Amino acid sequence: MAKINNPDRQLLGAAAVALSARRDVGAGLLPPRPGPATASRGLRSPLALAWRLHRGLLGAWVLGFALLGVVFGGVGESVGDLVRDNPALGDIFARLGGQAGLIDAYLAGIMGILGLIAAAYAIQATLKLRSEESSLRAEPVLATAVGRLTWAGSHLAFSVLGPALTLAVAGLTTGLTHGLNTGHVGRELPRILAGAMVQLPAVWVLAAIAVALFGLLPRLAAAISWSALAVCLLVGLVGAALQLNQRLLDVSPFTHIPKVPGADVSITPLAWLVGIAVGVGAAGLVGLRRRNTPVT
Repeated sequence: MAKINNPDRQLLGAAAVALSARRDVGAGLLPPRPGPATASRGLRSPLALAWRLHRGLLGAWVLGFALLGVVFGGVGESVGDLVRDNPALGDIFARLGGQAGLIDAYLAGIMGILGLIAAAYAIQATLKLRSEESSLRAEPVLATAVGRLTWAGSHLAFSVLGPALTLAVAGLTTGLTHGLNTGHVGRELPRILAGAMVQLPAVWVLAAIAVALFGLLPRLAAAISWSALAVCLLVGLVGAALQLNQRLLDVSPFTHIPKVPGADVSITPLAWLVGIAVGVGAAGLVGLRRRNTPVT
């Protein structure tokens, strides 16, 4: 490294002093440029702002579900070979996905797993409300004419519709891949898509729990919401394999989802789950409207 001579040091020091005298304390040499006077059209409503905040996350989840659908659909035809020499594994698939044939049991079980994964996205999207509030980014929005429920609803649109999109993509890619392997796309695609979409009421219940916790117990919202998902995951995977008591299995909303494809669809449990999700979510929104904000 070349050494700097004393005259050069003096020259550089004099230049630094001269530049320092021309700027404000705590600011740079070049003055900051003011931002635009008005927001762009993509940021002029709470929903538009929520889209800006959620679009990257939603896109990543949609891509992930599409890849999972291709993988799960690709191995559907070979499930029989996988469990032929392992009756215990076949029994586990049968419990996860019903008794209407091994491949249908596998597909229904996979749809249940995708439903649990979609619930993780729904919880993550819902808890975006908490992160916006605790980081004080919600305060400037709520200081305008935007009400709390409007602000919350703009984010919850992604908690409700986002899982529907991800499950639809997973059902389509799984059904298309499996249908191409079997040569019966017209038969397999609607059955598997139905198996994916039927998971939505259970997903919405977990999202509603996160909404209720955000509105009533915001400091515990993240911990309890993810714990609820962990319980459902354990019940769905370990509980079925261990043949736990049905009352314990019924704790998970996914236990009440029809095992599609391979079983008849009953509207009653789905309607109950939707009703529970609406009631629990409404309680959370009432709590949000009444409590102080922000809560750090």
